[in-house]
Amino acid sequence: MNNTTELNSKVAGLESRVDLLESELSYIDQLLLKCGFPEGIKTLKRTVEELLSESPVDINEDESEVL
Repeated sequence: MNNTTELNSKVAGLESRVDLLESELSYIDQLLLKCGFPEGIKTLKRTVEELLSESPVDINEDESEVL
């Protein structure tokens, strides 16, 4: 395969991944709206940032939480 063909193949793969991620993000946003987050992901993000600013949580390398 030549370089252009390889790059085109990689671009097509990346475009496919972007489409999948956009679909998943949209689905999660819709679920959050149904669960009472008025702006979906935006509201969830603000809520988590607020919670963390009130009570920071450290995650150790082994992913156990320390309060």
